[in-house]
Amino acid sequence: MPFKKDKIAQKFGIGYLIGFLAFAIIFAIAVFGGGFTTKIVWSSKNIVLFVLMLIGFLIQGTTEEIVCRGYVQGRITEKLGVFWAIALSALFFASGHLGNAGVSLEGFVGLLAFGILTALLRFYTGDLWLCGALHGAWNFAEGPFFGTPVSGISGTELLFKSTSVPHHPWLNGGAFGIEASLTCIIVLILLSFLTVYLGQKYSDNKLDLN
Repeated sequence: MPFKKDKIAQKFGIGYLIGFLAFAIIFAIAVFGGGFTTKIVWSSKNIVLFVLMLIGFLIQGTTEEIVCRGYVQGRITEKLGVFWAIALSALFFASGHLGNAGVSLEGFVGLLAFGILTALLRFYTGDLWLCGALHGAWNFAEGPFFGTPVSGISGTELLFKSTSVPHHPWLNGGAFGIEASLTCIIVLILLSFLTVYLGQKYSDNKLDLN
């Protein structure tokens, strides 16, 4: 598994910040656009569960990255090259959520966009620390923090509880959650383009864009 031993805390911190802020921006757009009604549900009794979920989602997110961006992407890179490795590992990741509640075509596309973003990050950074932290932060922000469904899974809200407003699925993603929203898909695509731009400029690993 490509876990480099240098600058671990820095890469993990950057990944966590990117994941949390990216979701927070998408969520803010949805709220101000009228896609969610939100209320505070925090109780001091939640603090232990809050910490456990923080750790749990980091483990869960990193585990998915190990499987999808570590093993699957690594194996396909050896056999078919970088382009197909990014595309097929993202497809594998999105397909793994087809059994989730409320899954839709839009939700699948959103997860595909998320998979492409993390696959690009894995390629340009050469390891999984940033990807794992980003994934864990995204899921933690999505569920326990902002109180929206985590890829169709509800009931994890601890700080805020956000209820989808009907007739605004392009903002809130409907039953599947914000990953099925048009806003989320656009932001993830923009982040992918930004990753390619920065990666081609600063990373030792380069995609052949010709």
